[in-house]
Amino acid sequence: MKVVYKALALSISILGMMLPSMAQNSTPKITGHITQSGSKPVEFATVTLLKAQDSTLVKGAIADINGKYEFENIKQGKYLVAAAYVGMTKGYSKSFEVNGSSIKLNPIDLLTATKKLNVVDITAKRPFIEQKADKMVVNVENSIVAAGGTALEVLQKSPGVTVDKDDNIAMKGKGGVVIMIDGKPTNMSSQDVAELLKSMPSSNIDQIELISNPSAKYDAAGNAGIINIKLKKNKNYGTNGNVNLGAGYGRTPKWNGGLNLNNRNEKVNLFGSFNYNHRENDQQLGLFRSGIENGKTTVYDQQNTVNNSTNYYAGKAGADYFINKNHTVGVMVDVSYRDHDVPTDAITHIGNGKMVDSVLKTNTRNISDWNRWAYNVNYKGILDTTGKELNIDLDYARNTDKSYSNIYANMLNGNGKGSMHSDTTRNLQPSTIDIKTAKVDYVHPLKKGAKIEAGLKFSLVETDNNARFDSLKGNTWIYDDQRSNQFLYKENINAAYINFSKQFKKVGLQLGLRGEQSNVRGNSITTARITDTTYFNLFPTVFVSYAANKDNQLGFSYSRRIQRPSYEDLNPFEIYLDRYTKMAGNPYLKPQYSHNIEVTHTFKQFLITSIGYTHTKDQITQILEVDKDPVTGDTSIMRYKYLNVAKSDVFNINVSIPFPITKWWNSFTTMSGSYTRYQTVVNNNQISLSSGGFFGRTQHTFTLGKGLSTEVAFMYISSQIADQGLFRMKPMYALDLGVQKSILDKKGTLKLNVTDVFNTQHFQGAFENGTRFTSVRSKWESQQVRLNFTYRFGNSNVKAARNRQTGLLDEQRRVKEGNN
Repeated sequence: MKVVYKALALSISILGMMLPSMAQNSTPKITGHITQSGSKPVEFATVTLLKAQDSTLVKGAIADINGKYEFENIKQGKYLVAAAYVGMTKGYSKSFEVNGSSIKLNPIDLLTATKKLNVVDITAKRPFIEQKADKMVVNVENSIVAAGGTALEVLQKSPGVTVDKDDNIAMKGKGGVVIMIDGKPTNMSSQDVAELLKSMPSSNIDQIELISNPSAKYDAAGNAGIINIKLKKNKNYGTNGNVNLGAGYGRTPKWNGGLNLNNRNEKVNLFGSFNYNHRENDQQLGLFRSGIENGKTTVYDQQNTVNNSTNYYAGKAGADYFINKNHTVGVMVDVSYRDHDVPTDAITHIGNGKMVDSVLKTNTRNISDWNRWAYNVNYKGILDTTGKELNIDLDYARNTDKSYSNIYANMLNGNGKGSMHSDTTRNLQPSTIDIKTAKVDYVHPLKKGAKIEAGLKFSLVETDNNARFDSLKGNTWIYDDQRSNQFLYKENINAAYINFSKQFKKVGLQLGLRGEQSNVRGNSITTARITDTTYFNLFPTVFVSYAANKDNQLGFSYSRRIQRPSYEDLNPFEIYLDRYTKMAGNPYLKPQYSHNIEVTHTFKQFLITSIGYTHTKDQITQILEVDKDPVTGDTSIMRYKYLNVAKSDVFNINVSIPFPITKWWNSFTTMSGSYTRYQTVVNNNQISLSSGGFFGRTQHTFTLGKGLSTEVAFMYISSQIADQGLFRMKPMYALDLGVQKSILDKKGTLKLNVTDVFNTQHFQGAFENGTRFTSVRSKWESQQVRLNFTYRFGNSNVKAARNRQTGLLDEQRRVKEGNN
């Protein structure tokens, strides 16, 4: 590993000082470019220098972001250059002779691979991690330990991505990540995004794109950037598809299945898919609270058993019509349905810490039937030979949720036997969210490789949430007007952006500016509370890249971003989890804003280092505060409520090391260090916290021959601040093992894996504020055995359906599937 340490030291020193040694070497060299379609550069293509006589390897190199490569210190002789890239045919230069002078070769043009499937199978083996100019790509299909799992579990294995005890997703230590699927937003709260990703089988995922600093072309929402999950698609003409089946078991069963089909001829491409996933999850959750009120100590020690059962169905169908080679129109329908049943048994021992005065037994059952219908009409046109391009998207989506819950609470005496009193409550929460968007994007090439991109977007969102609570009195249900509420919300966002980009030899530049006008109206009908707000914001972006030499590339990016509250978090109604714990919305929530800076360095496409800083103000924070029952006056109630009461500063450093140890042993290691300063207000007390944190993951793949390979992965998260500064968590770690075998003439793949082999993964955290102390312990089914089978059939050379981006980039992410 000495090479790794030396490279790491070099990377950090270059980031800090940009050493003069990065200047271009003056020795004679061989240079050239790798292109596609005659002019467009092929970024990071693999280039090899071969002897002309017998094609033996002399040297290898990686092209830079402009497709440029070079070889230095080459002996006299005759040579040729070969170039390769995933999904393209291999290209060669003409033979040439080196006699001591520098040589500039003609560009090598690569074509999309459409024939000779056996050759494509060899060259298209992608590494687990690829670093692109503007993003990092995780090739999920090549991970054995990800097989049979869920999309959320795959995210946990991605570089720099962490998922906390409440399934909040963070990237490089920052929350507020925008999750997209095939370029479309999920647009839900963090908890409901997690539920969706838990339902989605990993066997349906091809790639995950990690975009830490998006350009002005994207919606300005999201403090930590964008994670785009690309689902599998099929690749000339004919029909093909794949089917996948999987099963797993921890303490409860899980199974999944899916079918993808694609048919293409000269004028029409038809595509469709269907996926089903059933998952059960047994979770043990412990909550301990203590506090001193008027000199009296009260302790609540609660143990919860949560049994989740979810069925998820997803279907997609669409068609593209190719008017001619430059103009295409398409339609697509995307349907999702999820039924979610969560029975929970809780026992709470209440006392003074020395003696138990009473025992509260609570039985809760939350049921949600959620569905989404989304429709897209798209036009894509190449307007002339210079490359002017126009994209138009019209979208409509409706999300409906029929959620209801029953809560039965029984208060017993200190020995847990005699009943003191009990109550039964039911809650109905139907909701509807309609989203309409129109989006236009235009690309205008300029001279000398410059380009301007511009676009407009209009969105209209209308929601209707109606929460009704009833209490059982004797044999009669009585309407509870203290908890019930109907909330109507309407939001209109008008946006425009412009991007300019140009390559100046070694320096690449992209400047962008996005403007968004927001018109928001919230109407709490039951409480007669109306909020009406209009605001306008500008969001600049700056990207600079510098190819110092063939081994070192530097990048700098800056962006200002916004995080809007989810639609349901603006609803003021309250949800009781039990007699002493409830959650509440806040119609006065404002957006939070962040400034993001990142510097990256890439050394020989081997070592990728980034240093970042994010400052956030008006941070939306879920505060755990003391509340008072409006009827009984009881002050023992704790309330979770979102408030704009925090600001934070996050510093992070991330190192990614793809390291081929031998021909049969490949490794990828990623490490992230972060330091967070956090200020907030809880129960009118100013709280300032700071903490360092470390995340590390190393993955090793061993190719054993005859279609057999194995994989070992280890993850570690250090003690650090979690949950927006409220909890200081203890370390977590886990080991995963997997094996893969190609079968049925390489058309089938069988994967067997075990996650969290030693069952060590669980969350433990504590929060102390004045005289109040809270601790949480959560253990879920992290230890599982999974078996997954995939079979590919039909013409494997069918071109993929277009991966187009619809206009629902920000809106759908903020939709909740249900209050579970």
